[in-house]
Amino acid sequence: MGSGDSSRSCDTSSQDLGFSYYPAENLIEYKWPPDETGEYYMLQEQVSEYLGVTSFKRKYPDLERRDLSHKEKLYLRELNVITETQCTLGLTALRSDEVIDLMIKEYPAKHAEYSVILQEKERQRITDHYKEYSQMQQQNTQKVEASKVPEYIKKAAKKAAEFNSNLNRERMEERRAYFDLQTHVIQVPQGKYKVLPTERTKVSSYPVALIPGQFQEYYKRYSPDELRYLPLNTALYEPPLDPELPALESDGDSDDAEDGRGDEKRKSKGTSDSSSGNVSEGEGLPEGQEEPLPGRQRPRDKAAAPRKDAPKRSALSKAVPGHKPKVIPNALCGICLKGKESSRRGKAEPLVHCSQCDNSGHPSCLDMTMELVSMIKTYPWQCMECKTCIICGQPHHEEEMMFCDVCDRGYHTFCVGLGAIPSGRWICDCCQRAPPTPRKVGRRGKNSKEG
Repeated sequence: MGSGDSSRSCDTSSQDLGFSYYPAENLIEYKWPPDETGEYYMLQEQVSEYLGVTSFKRKYPDLERRDLSHKEKLYLRELNVITETQCTLGLTALRSDEVIDLMIKEYPAKHAEYSVILQEKERQRITDHYKEYSQMQQQNTQKVEASKVPEYIKKAAKKAAEFNSNLNRERMEERRAYFDLQTHVIQVPQGKYKVLPTERTKVSSYPVALIPGQFQEYYKRYSPDELRYLPLNTALYEPPLDPELPALESDGDSDDAEDGRGDEKRKSKGTSDSSSGNVSEGEGLPEGQEEPLPGRQRPRDKAAAPRKDAPKRSALSKAVPGHKPKVIPNALCGICLKGKESSRRGKAEPLVHCSQCDNSGHPSCLDMTMELVSMIKTYPWQCMECKTCIICGQPHHEEEMMFCDVCDRGYHTFCVGLGAIPSGRWICDCCQRAPPTPRKVGRRGKNSKEG
């Protein structure tokens, strides 16, 4: 009984297919948009009728589909692909390559029938094109005049030249590389390089040393300024810091570069007086200089040399006579986010501004005394983000940066001859030589009298 049911179902399915047969020549493939950027599509309604699938969208939901626009429907109506009634309905377009793949996998008989129709259409198209070409050729031979033949030859030569120029341009710009099918190697044209003359590239008798200490003719010639950084008996200059070194990557190791001058050299320069003659000879320190603090034997001998190569921003931190502080209207404190009308303590307080950026702050928020505020107004003051060393002018090595308690200038410990940041109060050399201002003396005396 089961076999009878199966045969009956096969008969009914064959009858349905025969009743709803859709010829392959009615399955149209079109290009949209019709220009060069268009792609080939098929109508889902035609594909479902040709394959005999009732609910095509439900059976194949993974196929890429889209709804037809009004312009696309009018275009298909002009090609007699759809009727006027179908223009008012909602039609769906499928990619033709996906439909062909589907027919190859699941409907091979339908695909073979459709391939025969495609071959016949292509053969008919070539035949029609040849007929049109032959008719045009006959018409042209009849209309061509002998006097216009040279003009036609010039036009043909001009078009050939344009085609050749475009072809060469495409080869040089768009198709420079090609894939070799025999070796499976992508061939790329060789680049054009400037070739030096043979005199410049001639190899000498001793081009390179094969063992340590062997003579070679390739060596570097140092200038007098570069020799001051080398340890000839004792180096006169500190190793220069890399100005492009990011501040976040400062690890304190860059000052040990330049021919193995490490911590021994820094300690010898801080504790020994063997190189004081060389430094004083190259630097010219004044004789009547005050004795620096303990641990800072010669803070100026390391500062004089890098000043010549320091950036301009290091000069901004020097004391400038007649300097006027920066004025930023409507500025806000970067800590309490309030203006000069109110500070963190709820009182009106003027703001101090950074000379390098637009950062501002209340002295009370920055834990500055009035004496420190009056001192930073005498030179281009820098905030913590822009702070640079006065001696080397570099912002690197933040972990070895210390600040003067009187003027808030920044110094590297190795730039002033210190091995580590001192604990307690520290005053820079500039503030040690500067005499106290009369205002400070008067205020201190007034406080003592009141006490």
